[in-house]
Amino acid sequence: MHADIVFTGGTVRTGAADALVHDALAVTDGRITALGAQALAARGPRTTVVDLDRGALLPAFGDGHVHPVMGGLGLAGVPVRDCTSADEIVEVVRGWAAEHPETEWITGDGFDPWLAPDGRFDARWLDAAVPDRPVVLRTMDHHTAWVNSEALRRAGYTATTPDPAGGRSCAGTDRPSRWAPCASSAPRPGARPSFPRRPTRRRWRRCAKPPHGSPRPV
Repeated sequence: MHADIVFTGGTVRTGAADALVHDALAVTDGRITALGAQALAARGPRTTVVDLDRGALLPAFGDGHVHPVMGGLGLAGVPVRDCTSADEIVEVVRGWAAEHPETEWITGDGFDPWLAPDGRFDARWLDAAVPDRPVVLRTMDHHTAWVNSEALRRAGYTATTPDPAGGRSCAGTDRPSRWAPCASSAPRPGARPSFPRRPTRRRWRRCAKPPHGSPRPV
């Protein structure tokens, strides 16, 4: 019996102590049916062969979850989630800042981290839109932030500042361009954005009514 899919050309790690690493894996009817040489032998004329290109295939699980309060806060800032280019983000930030002159920290949430070459966003692009107030935009995975020079200044970061623990500052030609921390690497005390204080109930309501008619989280 031929397999539906065969993964080959890389390292297959099963997690099993007695047979941890293989070079191929076969899938039939949605189930793993063979490993190694047996998986390669299961290839047939209708088998889809996936070349791992020297990469690794690992066991995993799908973790579906939501962050309702964080989602509500994200909707309260600059609407960058649907932007399709870095230039569009800059223009949306420029317009939002002009409409909210009273907002000290300009924040946004949920943009695509690969809208810039190699995922590197330059602080100076945001400086062109908002030079005098800090801008902090978080990517859709919430593990990376694109900030402007004023945000870096208030956080105390310069081109010579060491990377934060568990994080990385992507340096441009003469200054950091993007700050990529993990959850434990927050800005220095006193430099964190002051989000508007709203009743918790209102934050939940904002999250329960996503824009553009998208479905509510369940």
